[in-house]
Amino acid sequence: MPDHLLIYLIVLLNALSQSMLIWRLKLKHTIKWKFCCSAIAVPLILAGLVRLLIAQGIIHSRISEQSSFEHVVTSGLSMLLIGGPWLVTITAILVNRRLKAAMVSTA
Repeated sequence: MPDHLLIYLIVLLNALSQSMLIWRLKLKHTIKWKFCCSAIAVPLILAGLVRLLIAQGIIHSRISEQSSFEHVVTSGLSMLLIGGPWLVTITAILVNRRLKAAMVSTA
């Protein structure tokens, strides 16, 4: 299997595992769906953005041909590709804690 397909598989499995973690939180279903969809949408949007930048010729597809600015952009987008679902999960956990604290303070 080509390397780029393995990378997409890893990103997909990461997004799905983060969605499962979000789903286990005790939140309303609408909030769960919002965070789960966000955890899956972030890598999809970023992967599409990278492919669009390469197709438009804004960045080179080979790292050896990239300028330093292109390398920084590629590295940043790669970090967000893996870290995006993690950030959504952390946000969901913080929202869950905030809602629990609000329920305790009003009770």
